[in-house]
Amino acid sequence: MKPMVLLILAHPDNRGFGGALADAYTAGLQAQGFEVQMLHLPALEFEATPAGRPPELEHDLVQARDAILRARHLVLVYPTWFGGMPARLKGFFERAFGNDFAFKFKPGSLLPESYLGGRSADVLVTMDTPPWAYRWLLGAPGHKQVRHAILGPSGIKPVRIMSFGPLRSSSDEQRKRWLAQARERAGVVARKLTATAT
Repeated sequence: MKPMVLLILAHPDNRGFGGALADAYTAGLQAQGFEVQMLHLPALEFEATPAGRPPELEHDLVQARDAILRARHLVLVYPTWFGGMPARLKGFFERAFGNDFAFKFKPGSLLPESYLGGRSADVLVTMDTPPWAYRWLLGAPGHKQVRHAILGPSGIKPVRIMSFGPLRSSSDEQRKRWLAQARERAGVVARKLTATAT
């Protein structure tokens, strides 16, 4: 049985280019016989930024945690807004990865105890900023956050980040090439997962 892959789509409209990237990646995995579970973040019911003490996990977050534990590979697809991930995606991580689910810092230690090791991740990020400018002029703050402050401490590695942009000025041909890259990347991941599962 092939490992399960969890894809988390954080674009508000799954009919846009973010949704097309998710579909292309999914198609690349399914062509290799992989099961892909997709979570469309805007459709999940949870309080992203609760006031005061966080409430009990909502049903959708409990289900999301279960999917994360069953997955061998995570795929995140989201837009870059104001230099980083959407607030709802950050809220999802704060709630779903919190309370020592993904990692825990021990007193007197700078290194966390990671609980989600044995998993890898691909991060597909759309942006209107040219990727080179986002990296060299802005310092890629969103990429650093997801790699070093969220997935890394959780033990998820390797993490591959792919930037697609500038989206607003891209042509239909460019978008087709990006979708082909996403599908091709999924094929590479499928072969790696198959090799490590045998």
